[in-house]
Amino acid sequence: MTGSARNRIAWAGAWSREHNNSRYEELLPRLSNVDRYYVDMHPWWPVRGLRRRIWLPLLTIWLGMRYPLMLSTDWRNIKMIRNRVVLDHDDPLFEPAEVRALNSPNVAAVVVTSEAVKKKFLELGVRHPLHVVPQGVAAAPADAKRVRSIRDEWKKSAREIMTGYHQPRFDFSGELPPGAQQMYSVDRLFDIMERARRKEPRLVLWLVGEPSARVKEYAGRNPWVRLLGYKRRSELMEHVSTFDIGVYPRTVDLKGRVSIKVLEYMACGVPVIGFDVAEMQVALDGKAGIAAANDAAFAAGLVALAEDPRRRLQLGRYGRKAAAAFDWTALAGKYRALLDRYCVFEGNG
Repeated sequence: MTGSARNRIAWAGAWSREHNNSRYEELLPRLSNVDRYYVDMHPWWPVRGLRRRIWLPLLTIWLGMRYPLMLSTDWRNIKMIRNRVVLDHDDPLFEPAEVRALNSPNVAAVVVTSEAVKKKFLELGVRHPLHVVPQGVAAAPADAKRVRSIRDEWKKSAREIMTGYHQPRFDFSGELPPGAQQMYSVDRLFDIMERARRKEPRLVLWLVGEPSARVKEYAGRNPWVRLLGYKRRSELMEHVSTFDIGVYPRTVDLKGRVSIKVLEYMACGVPVIGFDVAEMQVALDGKAGIAAANDAAFAAGLVALAEDPRRRLQLGRYGRKAAAAFDWTALAGKYRALLDRYCVFEGNG
């Protein structure tokens, strides 16, 4: 073992050239005490499959022997790691196999993203220390000149009110497997927008993400839908900053997890409207958004915000202020200190 490995922490994971977990895309580069081993997910699927199923597990096993402590972002990899591991668990399932893995003897600690998730795992019998480091956001303001340029490119009339939504891909329910429909389909959002536009035709919908063929067809028939395409993370906040209203139309309960998407709206000073789900709580606590009980209330909320620019501005200001507490720079400092707590290596104490 080299001296550098003896006093460092390792992380290894699959990494795409296009889209990655936004938490780790922002957090990992800020962890100066972690050596990062990225396994590039090649665009050709046979190579990608070999790297994910063979090379990544072998790399994880090797690093788990070489480094006294690893940071893992996948609970399934715990069994591959011989030495101690801190697990960052941002996507919990609360299933028995998962709980057993979290109770493995080599687990030094588990990091989750909310107190609600921590409480749930305690109830399920997780014995190792549980720490909360919430989801974060890059709170620095987007480049104002670039934001104006995007608005000028896509806005067709000065009267338009831009309602915006972003995710990697947009599909209709019928194009998705059953478990993904409540999370990723846009059928319901389109219905809500149609209802809202009957009262407030200035409302338009900007979708930032890759549209399916059916979504393209729908947008072709409805010019109030603008397809801005997929944007890399480096460009995303500039596009979100162009929205007059940010929507969160997901109805699935993510069991206490904080939505990065909602935080991104807030950090950009964009008022948020969504359904009354737990992921909207951060916006409600920050006085930055509206939670709707049903589709009719959602549409009415869009109309109310479209007709009240002063309220949009107020909600946006409150959101930006509240989002500052979730700034990744500050959270990464907390995370580095947490990892250092478990860095009791040979010769260090």
